[in-house]
Order: sequence, then C-alpha cells, then structure tokens
Amino acid sequence: MDLFYREYGNGTPVIMIHGLLGMSDNFIPLAKKLAEQYKVILPDLRNHGNSPHSEEFDLSVLTGDIIELYHKLNLNSAVIIGHSLGGRVAIYAALKNPDLFSRLVVEDMAPRKYSGNKSINNLLQVMSRLDLKSMRSINEIDESLKQNIPDARNRQLVLKNISRISEGVYEWKLNLEVITRKVESLMVPVFEEVAFTKPTLFIKGGRSNLIRPEDYKIIYKFFPAAEIDIIPNAGHWVHADEPQLFLEKVLTFLVA
Repeated sequence: MDLFYREYGNGTPVIMIHGLLGMSDNFIPLAKKLAEQYKVILPDLRNHGNSPHSEEFDLSVLTGDIIELYHKLNLNSAVIIGHSLGGRVAIYAALKNPDLFSRLVVEDMAPRKYSGNKSINNLLQVMSRLDLKSMRSINEIDESLKQNIPDARNRQLVLKNISRISEGVYEWKLNLEVITRKVESLMVPVFEEVAFTKPTLFIKGGRSNLIRPEDYKIIYKFFPAAEIDIIPNAGHWVHADEPQLFLEKVLTFLVA
C-alpha cells in the first residue's frame, strides 16, 4: 500500500500515527515542533485521509503498511509514536519488528482487547446515516450533526473527513463503509509472545479511561522498560488538550 505521508525536519526519524477517523494533519503542529530536532514522518493510514482505500483493513494490514513505508524511506532505525488506533499499530509494529524501532510512545491506548466502544460506534452510525448528497454547505452538515453529536470536537473530527468536490457537492475522504464494517477487527489484543524491551512511554489522559490501572500489569509484562505518564487535565486527545506538556513529555523521553 503506497501510503500518503508528510515529512518535516531532519535527524533521527520519528514516525507518528494518527487515530481512528483521524489523519496525518492531526499531528502537524506537534510535528513542526519535533522537527526542530528530528525527522518527523506523518502517514495517513489506509482508508483514511489521502491514502488509498482498500477492502483489507485490520491491525495486521495497517501495521504492514507502516513497515512498508519504513523500508520505502530507507530508514535504519526510528522512533514510533501512535495515538489511539495509531497507538495500537505502533505497539504491533514494535512487537513484530523490534529491530526496526529504538523507542515507542503510545498515547492513551493499552494493548488489551477493547469491546463495545459506544462512542466510536455511535459516531460511525451517525456518519453512515448522513446524506451528504442532500447537503449544500459545511455549515449545513455541521447543523445536521449537532443533534446526534453535541460535542464540537467530535463534530470537527467528522467534518475533517468530508471533501468538497465542487460547489455544494461533498463526499467522504475516508472509506466509511469498510471502516464501519471492520472496526471490531481493530480492537483485538495486540501483545505478542515476545516483549519489546526498549524504552517505551505510555501517556494517559487523566480524564480518559482507555488505560486503566488493571492494564498496567500487561503493559509492564510486554514492555518491561515502560514508563506510564498521566497528564491530569487531558482527555483521550492528550496532544490536543495539553500540547505543550505532551511535547515536553515526548522530548524528555526521547533524550533520556
């Protein structure tokens, strides 16, 4: 899969992977700061953003795409960072290919199985019911979403996935049908029999419950060098809620 990607800066490569329904530009402000010291690579996962669409869509395939991009860019070693679904891909990539990555950063995600994610499933169902053909402006689309998606950040996540083809004509950027049908395949456990023993940082949003105290045992089992850092005032989107603190945590970890 020939993924779309953005690239900033020079130095040690850092691959940053966005979450479900996200895209590479979610990380641009952070990437530009990191690019003062590192070479930062921001891919769009398949079926997201500007990357190609495909019927094949699970953690193994997504991880394979990242490894393919790694080799395409002739990298010898890289730091890998992932948020949410991107964190699961980063975990899987590090466990399956430990020789390729020097460090791992996981933002608000654990290696365990996730099930019954009502928030994501609700979002996907609302998006699937949205009749873009009848909409004539982004404002109209936003207004139509408010009843079912009252949270402005979640609506913005949806709106960023809509492309304007021409005046009053819109379509989805992402492969909504495949993502909706196969979302549960992304929630399986991602740990392996072999541990990733290199430096690892799990960053948890203090207002998020996606990393729980009972997850710590499995994190330390498969990532024995892991640190778990909690940013109290952040939700699931830690890098957006507390961008400066998130950046400081990552930079401190990278030079430790």
